[in-house]
Amino acid sequence: MSPPTTGEQRAAALDAALAVLACPLCGEALRRDGASLVCVREHRHDVARQGYASLAAGTRMHGDTAPMVAARAAFLAAGRFAAVEAAVVALAPQQGWCVDLAGGPGHYLAAVLRQRPGLQGVCLDLAPAAARAAAGAHPRMAAATADVWRRLPLRDGAADHLLEVFGPRNGAEFARVLAPEGALTVVTPLPEHLAELREPFGTLGIAADKSRRTDDALVPLRRTAEIEAVDRVVLPPEDAARAVLMGPNGHHLDAQAVAARAGEIGPVEVTVAVRVATHRR
Repeated sequence: MSPPTTGEQRAAALDAALAVLACPLCGEALRRDGASLVCVREHRHDVARQGYASLAAGTRMHGDTAPMVAARAAFLAAGRFAAVEAAVVALAPQQGWCVDLAGGPGHYLAAVLRQRPGLQGVCLDLAPAAARAAAGAHPRMAAATADVWRRLPLRDGAADHLLEVFGPRNGAEFARVLAPEGALTVVTPLPEHLAELREPFGTLGIAADKSRRTDDALVPLRRTAEIEAVDRVVLPPEDAARAVLMGPNGHHLDAQAVAARAGEIGPVEVTVAVRVATHRR
């Protein structure tokens, strides 16, 4: 875990990220103007007091709720996906700009930055609660709200490395913002991932062809390498409930019912199984 960041550190991280951030409406460079970021066309985007920029302009999408973000942050902080984290860190470059797309509370990007002192980071997520958490996750991490399905608030070719962990995939935009020699790390669940939770909690299954559909969604980038990260972990009831509620299931399952069911079941051993792939031009 990184120590808590100060307001000055958050402001400095966001100011540094102006080298790669861009207006989501027109793509022009941004500059700081008090509590706003402004482009040459006078599009103005607020900077929250927690230090993140609001760059999800024009979207009608809704991201994760605050309870979902809190569940994910607590679950990941407990080290339940340590095997996934290690694989993501191993593929990160030594320097440049690393952007975490739909990065939630910034857990994976913070892990990368701790191991790669030459990297700077930006975490983008649609949910304001996620951007608030990410803004304080590491001193070299800036955070902003952004809709991955729309134009990303990044300059062309600005990202030396992209992270996409269990998030939406917008291949055309990812290719636009990725540097010519850059790489995208994509984490997708394998069919057995957290399978032990499906029957007791009614969670969503994982399609057998998910890997193929992921590759299709990332065109024009193509997969150049991959590994599988597999682990077995024992989840106490509170983390079993968090695992259920921190993803898409959190939008339609009752949190109190999930917590009660987790208490009835007790500790449960689950499979962590993901594909970690590298995509390049």
